[in-house]
Amino acid sequence: VKTMLRLMNERDSLGIVADQVGTPTWANSLARLIWQLIDLDARGLYHWTDAGVASWYDFAVAIYEEGRAAGLLSRDVEIKPIKTSDYPLPAARPAFSVLDKSAVYALTGGKPEHWRASLRKMLAELR
Repeated sequence: VKTMLRLMNERDSLGIVADQVGTPTWANSLARLIWQLIDLDARGLYHWTDAGVASWYDFAVAIYEEGRAAGLLSRDVEIKPIKTSDYPLPAARPAFSVLDKSAVYALTGGKPEHWRASLRKMLAELR
């Protein structure tokens, strides 16, 4: 998020991958869940992310919108969706990388906050 904010303050336009979907997750959300698992003396492998799904493009647009609302961005930036093939990386990335959190739900009875709400909280801490 900090890198995207920096790029949005430096550039007039950004091309962001729109065909890879996952779940943005605030480190604070993950840390709270880890403490809860420790308190429960949980054993095993668990997956956790914030709720919802987003492409990298969706996430960048949200960072822009929420960053503007939080007063962290003051300029217009064009955010253009691009394909993964237009942004080659050394390692292949899956098109869909949303994790199954049902084991954590069953253990804790809790549900995660939506990633956009977590983004708002994270940006509020940056102010």
